[in-house]
Amino acid sequence: MSWIEALPAIAVAIVLFVVPGAPFALLLGLRGVAFLGVAVAASVGIVGAASIAAPLVGLDWGLLPVGILAVVGGLVGFALRRWSRRPSSRDAGGWSELLHAAAGLAAGAALILATLLPGMGSPRNPSQTYDAIFHLNAVRWIADTGDASPFHMTMTTPGASSGFYPTTWHAFAALVMPAAGADPVVAANSLAVVVAAVVWPVACVFLARMLFGPRPLVLALAGALSAGFAAFPYLLAWYGVLYPNSLAIALVPVALGSLVGAVGGSAPRLVGITRRADDARIPPARLDAGASPLAWGVATLVAVVAATLAHPNALFSIFVLSAPLVIAAAVRGVRTATRPSRRVLIVAATLAVFAVEAFIWSRFQTGDNGWPSVRPFYVSLAEALRNSPLDITVGWVVTLLVGIGVVGGLLLRRTPGWLVASWLLAATLFAFANGWPEGPLRTAITGLWYNDAFRLAALGPVVAVPLAVVGLVLALDWAGAGLDRLARRRGAEPSAALRATVLSLVAAIAVVGTQFGAIRSIDGNLADVYRLDADSPSVNPDELALFDDVAELVPEDAVIAGNPWNGSALVYAFTGRQALFPHVGGAYPEAHRAIAEGLADGAPEACAAAAELGVTHVIDSDDRMLFIGDARAELYPGLTDLPRDPAALSLLAERGDARLYEVTGC
Repeated sequence: MSWIEALPAIAVAIVLFVVPGAPFALLLGLRGVAFLGVAVAASVGIVGAASIAAPLVGLDWGLLPVGILAVVGGLVGFALRRWSRRPSSRDAGGWSELLHAAAGLAAGAALILATLLPGMGSPRNPSQTYDAIFHLNAVRWIADTGDASPFHMTMTTPGASSGFYPTTWHAFAALVMPAAGADPVVAANSLAVVVAAVVWPVACVFLARMLFGPRPLVLALAGALSAGFAAFPYLLAWYGVLYPNSLAIALVPVALGSLVGAVGGSAPRLVGITRRADDARIPPARLDAGASPLAWGVATLVAVVAATLAHPNALFSIFVLSAPLVIAAAVRGVRTATRPSRRVLIVAATLAVFAVEAFIWSRFQTGDNGWPSVRPFYVSLAEALRNSPLDITVGWVVTLLVGIGVVGGLLLRRTPGWLVASWLLAATLFAFANGWPEGPLRTAITGLWYNDAFRLAALGPVVAVPLAVVGLVLALDWAGAGLDRLARRRGAEPSAALRATVLSLVAAIAVVGTQFGAIRSIDGNLADVYRLDADSPSVNPDELALFDDVAELVPEDAVIAGNPWNGSALVYAFTGRQALFPHVGGAYPEAHRAIAEGLADGAPEACAAAAELGVTHVIDSDDRMLFIGDARAELYPGLTDLPRDPAALSLLAERGDARLYEVTGC
């Protein structure tokens, strides 16, 4: 299957990420980039909320509950606009912003796709990773049960009445399936591509717009530079694979940008390629895109809820990255307040915000998740600051641009100080997970991300992209000034055409230069994860061919047993036939364990359990397991490495080492 054939699924995913939230953003009064960014976040929030609400009112999962909440969102946006009317803002957004941003969004998407699509190979290639088995089967499970609620995800806990897992990403994929006629694998890969190449660049452009205003150059560079960091979106495209976490991180810039609109914190002096003599006299102003602080406060809440529904650790990522912004806004408010009572109120409100965040942080703490530290703390910190975490090759171009954005931006007052502080905090979180000795302190700080350095490495680009935008704008500023001086020394007026050509070339070289080094260093990881051949760790071509036989030979209501560690679990995602063990992890009852230990031999306990659970078929493959030497793969002796004629089974189909049996001897 080619990516051209996956275009319907990709198009449906893009529509789902924009249309449900569009009424809220439009009726809130937002236009241009501000509209697009808030619409995307609101769409995720609406889909996530609809997945919870639908079963409560007796609706199956589909477009109907999403449409109902989209209308509700529009009414909320309209009410907020009427209630919080304000004088016309000099920063009111316009639809022309989208034209200015389009080139950057297109460049960013093209560069991201140039890495992702060849690495993934075909949209029918599943990620050969631990988490992918769960995610792909969960999409099928939601489509079959009609229930996408995160509180009802009991696929791997049979018999449980409830179970929590963040299912917003899976809810999107389950909507893509029927609308595009796609199976879970194609829907998942299409969704992953859209999150990386559409949602993430849009979020980066939105944050840059809220920080620096609607300057065309800034919008274009933000979109293009969203593709310049290996740690996101590329890292999580192969590690895990962490689909929900990727969606959550892609929304964090929208939450931060909305908060900037609510409390201030922008840098209006980033005016373009040339320095103006009156830069110093430009008054600091809220870049509010025409919406009131109250409207932006609600938009912030929507974006935070959306990111949290995508994955709860996004809430704590937002807590950390927004802390310097909240402090900066409080300090500015105290300095400008004219009444002592207002100063007291600002301080009290700020302390209350941090107290609530600390309470939530403490309530959701986890134990040490066993991810070991692999570098000294200060080495890990240095790796994060030079954009080379986790053995990724140093990305020198983006590192240079970020460095210019930090140093030059602070000195010239083009970069908000809180943004630099947030960047340092993101690097410090990664350093704790990757380099601090295991123990209570490390877990208290990074346990909410499972002490997983990969998840925290992916957080850095959220604040590094706008810093790189500042760096490249300043570099172009200096290059333009140099061209002007050179022309005047020769007694000529600077040529506008020559100047534009040279600066465009410099910008293009810088953007393309970000694709070398760091990003190229993970090409192999991406290709390995999606490689489909005889040595693939999860499913191989023989097993996929056998799955085609299953679709023809096995009734739709059948239950198929197999060792999930050798790829058999994915029969559910590919065929819709229920897998007794849909994931390598889970809490399976004793009846499941009896089948795992003795079904092939016809053990009485196993046969009784098979009759109880409706198990009619078995899939076995070779001894190639997902993880080499993992003792958990040895817990299925009654389903693993079976002969051609087991006592209780009859061979139905065979493809290479992959075999399909029917239970006939019980």
